[in-house]
Amino acid sequence: MRVRFKNYYHRKNFAEYISPKNSDYYSNRSEFIAAVFLLSADKLLWERSKNAIARYAVNFDMIDLSGISTEGYALYKAARTVYDGKSDVSLSELCDWTLIDDPTMLTIFAGAMLHRNGIKMLNWK
Repeated sequence: MRVRFKNYYHRKNFAEYISPKNSDYYSNRSEFIAAVFLLSADKLLWERSKNAIARYAVNFDMIDLSGISTEGYALYKAARTVYDGKSDVSLSELCDWTLIDDPTMLTIFAGAMLHRNGIKMLNWK
């Protein structure tokens, strides 16, 4: 199965961040790759997250969440969960169609697949 990006903006931001900063991005931890994938899926969240991401680490406490959409907040919570393994969001919250739209849910599932299987899921050469 191949991981799909939420939109062109998502693919562009993820690729620009991962490729130039990491000469061998296949050797990175899958937690980091999945977190960057999820954080880069929402425009406002990504703008606020860039300063919290170092070469191989994410400092989630540095991300300002004020004014973030429900979908952006769900992406943030999913990224934090895959990164540090502490789940403070329930599956029922993530699957509530009145809170989170289908493209965002599919992006969260894609992030979980990246966490589990690594960047090889993207089929980058």
